[in-house]
Amino acid sequence: MTRPVFIFGFMFVILATGCGGGSKYVPNVTLTHSGPIIDAIAEFHNLYPAYALLSGKETFGLDAPEAERIEPSELARQLESELLTELDAAGVFSRVTRFDPHPDVILTGRITALHEHYRPQFWAQIPNVVPYVGIVSQLLRMKTHVSSGKVHLTIYVLKPTGEILGTYTGQSTFNEVFNPTKDVPPGARLNRALSEAVHQIQGDISRDVQLRKRASSGNRNTGLKHPDES
Repeated sequence: MTRPVFIFGFMFVILATGCGGGSKYVPNVTLTHSGPIIDAIAEFHNLYPAYALLSGKETFGLDAPEAERIEPSELARQLESELLTELDAAGVFSRVTRFDPHPDVILTGRITALHEHYRPQFWAQIPNVVPYVGIVSQLLRMKTHVSSGKVHLTIYVLKPTGEILGTYTGQSTFNEVFNPTKDVPPGARLNRALSEAVHQIQGDISRDVQLRKRASSGNRNTGLKHPDES
C-alpha cells in the first residue's frame, strides 16, 4: 500500500507544478516626444525601491491569481532599462545612456509604489456555493473582477558632482471593476498607470527652464575642459 500512495503523491506534485505557469508582469512605458530637447547627455543610474517594497511589506509589481513572483531587485532593473529606453526615444535629453565618459547630468530615482491587485470580486468566487450567482450576474450585467493599484516614482537630475538640479515626481492610481478580456490582461492597467506617472515626470523636466539652462550649459558646450582633463 505504501508504494501506490507514494507514486500517486509524486504524480500529484508533478501535475501541480506543471500547471503553475501564470501571468508575469513586465514593465512597459509608452511615451511620446514632447517639447524641445534639452541639449545635454544624461547618464542613467539606478532606481532604488523603497524598503517596504524590497522587504515584501508592501506589494511590488503584480498581485493576481497565479501571477509569477518577481524579485524586487529584478523588477527594479527591468524598470530601469525600460525608462532609459523610453526617455532616450522620447527626446527628453539629447541622449540618455548607461555610461558616458563626460555626462552633463546624472539621472537616478526612487520607486515609492508600483503595484496592481487584480482579483475576482468576492461573490464571483463562490458560484458553487450561492446558486445561480453566475446567471444573476449576467442578467444584471455585474462586473466580475476588480483591479486597483498605484505608481509613485521620483527622478532626480544631478550634476556629475552630485549637486541636485531638480526633483520630479509622477503618480497615478486606479480602481476599476470589469469583466476580464484578453486585450487587457493582468498588469496592463499597471503599465498604463506607469506610463502616466513617467509622462508627468517627462513633462515637468521638459518645462523646467532653470534645468534647461543649467544642464545645457555643460562643459562640452562652453569649451571648458572637463574636471578630469585639467
